[in-house]
Amino acid sequence: MIAGFGKPRWSEEVKETDADKRHLIMEAARELFTTKGYESTTMSEVARKAGVAVGTVYLYFKNKNDLLYGVKGDWDNEFLRFMAQPEIQATPHHLRARPLVEAVFKLCEQQTEMVQLMGMQPEMIGEWQTHDGGTVQAALQVMFDEAQAAGAFRQVDSKAASIIAFGMVNQALLQCFVIEGGKDEVRYINALVDALEQWLVRPELLVEMRKKRET
Repeated sequence: MIAGFGKPRWSEEVKETDADKRHLIMEAARELFTTKGYESTTMSEVARKAGVAVGTVYLYFKNKNDLLYGVKGDWDNEFLRFMAQPEIQATPHHLRARPLVEAVFKLCEQQTEMVQLMGMQPEMIGEWQTHDGGTVQAALQVMFDEAQAAGAFRQVDSKAASIIAFGMVNQALLQCFVIEGGKDEVRYINALVDALEQWLVRPELLVEMRKKRET
């Protein structure tokens, strides 16, 4: 870089172009995976729909499984950003179940095709298992550890609990949006919140929460 000059404009434009292409590729893949099917979709079809060369797709994703992971990871990151919001962090741990469950249902309502991808079995997607796909579960485990340390949650195995909680929510999303077409979201939200609170929150806090709701 020449002294006295800032970052070259062309480098910023290259980064913007890369981000745009990656986004176009993932959006094309998301649509094809959920309409045509993962197994039936080829990388060349993704490239054609995204309006880029096949070689360009492989610049960003080494194979179709890597592309699927990228599509799902984009959704995970959106939820993780919600978990990190100051207002969520400021909410007492024993009161977070409802806003978090409502947030994930809202995301799925906006992107129902993602729920279909979340429900794909490992044997259908080959090397999916080799990816570190547990970013949301890891974040839940950290939250569970913090909640126990703060005296808000019962003493449980936080790793096992995060896996179980993730599975409960995931299955409810599949049932609500894929099988039932999203017709009864409130029912599933309320059931999940109740189940998570009864299971995880300390009994004395549950009594306090119940009294506040009744007043």
